[in-house]
Amino acid sequence: MFCVEKYYRETLYRNSIAIMLNTVAGSFFGLLFWIVAARTMPSRDIGLATAVISASTLIVTLSRLGMDSGLIRFLPTSNDKDGFYSSTLIITLIASILLTITFLIGLDWFSPSLSFIREGLFPLIIIIFIALMSLNGIQYTTFIALRRGGISFINNLLLGLRIPALYFLAFLGLLGIFSAFEVAYLITFIFGVYMISRLGVKFKFKLSVDSTKESFLFSLGNYTAGIFSMIAITIIPILIVNLIGAENCAYFYVAYSVSSLLFMIPGATSTSLFVEGSHDFPLKENVLKSLKFCTILLMPSIIIIFLFGDKILLLFSTEFSEQSFELLKLLAISSLFSTIVSVYTTIKRIQKEIGIINYINIISSVMLISAGSILMLKYGLIGIGYAWIISNMIVSIGILILMIKKEKWFDGLKQCIRSKDNKKIIRTKSL
Repeated sequence: MFCVEKYYRETLYRNSIAIMLNTVAGSFFGLLFWIVAARTMPSRDIGLATAVISASTLIVTLSRLGMDSGLIRFLPTSNDKDGFYSSTLIITLIASILLTITFLIGLDWFSPSLSFIREGLFPLIIIIFIALMSLNGIQYTTFIALRRGGISFINNLLLGLRIPALYFLAFLGLLGIFSAFEVAYLITFIFGVYMISRLGVKFKFKLSVDSTKESFLFSLGNYTAGIFSMIAITIIPILIVNLIGAENCAYFYVAYSVSSLLFMIPGATSTSLFVEGSHDFPLKENVLKSLKFCTILLMPSIIIIFLFGDKILLLFSTEFSEQSFELLKLLAISSLFSTIVSVYTTIKRIQKEIGIINYINIISSVMLISAGSILMLKYGLIGIGYAWIISNMIVSIGILILMIKKEKWFDGLKQCIRSKDNKKIIRTKSL
């Protein structure tokens, strides 16, 4: 019998659940935001907005310089938490502004279809949007590093303010979408600064080289890993706009937004596994727990998507239900393969073996982008779904072979299970 209390007593599960609740809140408000947008704006405008947001997400990933992973790994044991946190925020802010300006200048080369964001107030709006998104991401990571994921749940609730903001700013069209985000991001950032200070970590307007020196190499390795892991999902919407049109980009983004509720399960569990590993808790036992936990949650979720996914998409419109459902089913299945990839790369991050993470992310991204481009031209939007399944499945099989044959993880897990069974027997005898 599935005992909620038993699972909640485990810190791995408890932290995973807290992170999932955060993601659910974020995803819920995100879906609600796009439902409002879908019912008030043309599909083409939504497609263009999602393409810009995807590009912005890539810029945010680049601007972090891997320091978000460094926060989780080193902030708990840092002797200068104030300097570490403050330096990370300042460096991230500067990097995000510089990268955004570079992106705007090079739009004719990066993506001519998005050149409209260099007109009027758009450049200023985009710079502020990306800067605030980047700062909020670092704050979220800080809460996770301090093992206070529950507070970041409130952050996600505050980000929901973008929905009423959109009602008042919808008359601005595309500008209204980004302005609504900025209102919510600004309020959430101010709240985050206050709450982190209550946890004993103060923001200071100065760089502390000594506090970040220890994590530099680790952060640099994770920087490349983070870039390669994000490249595919941020480039795909731009590819869709340029290859098969902005409307199809909107259909993709809606399907991906719904499926992200499934992707959050391995994502949240892996983040919790990383936190536990950074606090020196038993790794192999937690890996087994993570895989089991993800499987228990994913299987019924995938069944729900297959049975009711088209009804869920009706919340957006009949158009989105018809155009996005088949893609949604393929993305849902791929969440099983994502679990293997997420857990394994987290193992390597804990072990500080960043090189292999880079190889995995490069292979995954190249396969997904290449196969997606070819299959979209042949099959249309559903082609990206085929590419998603194929690339994730191949990488997952490769990882399993590596874990079983070379790294002997299967033997280790059997030993872990045997050890747990022995403990139960001893406990029973003592009673």
